[in-house]
Amino acid sequence: MPSTKSQKVAKAANTDDDAQGFVKQQNKMLEAVKTRQDEARSRIRRNRSNRQKDLQARIRALKRGSSAKQLGSNADVPSLDHTAFEALRDLLARKTEIEQRIAKSIETLEKVMNTTSNEFQAALRSRSENAKTTTMPAATSAATGTSSALIVKQ
Repeated sequence: MPSTKSQKVAKAANTDDDAQGFVKQQNKMLEAVKTRQDEARSRIRRNRSNRQKDLQARIRALKRGSSAKQLGSNADVPSLDHTAFEALRDLLARKTEIEQRIAKSIETLEKVMNTTSNEFQAALRSRSENAKTTTMPAATSAATGTSSALIVKQ
């Protein structure tokens, strides 16, 4: 039975140079694989150490807490040790401060509206009193028979 292409028998007449070339090529490929693996391992170690450094910095920042910072001082400025909890606390402090300012401005607006309303009421009273005093002489003169009438515009 004839052999197929995949079942070809290796040539028995390989020279030493061909065998050595093949071995050298295999060794080069193995060395390339080893260097790629070593580079990958070193990248993994480097990334792991960087992550550990970042986590340690975050832990130190959490341990320090807010003793070194005032509430609401720099919520918009991100920093390395500015944690999410501190940012949230700063935002809440700013929110309460803004609410207090809004309440104060509403109070002052109400006061201004009350004083304006009082002034308007006083102006209406004085105008109505002026109208009464100017219409009374006209009414008395009409009763006496004189024809001088005063018309008041309102």
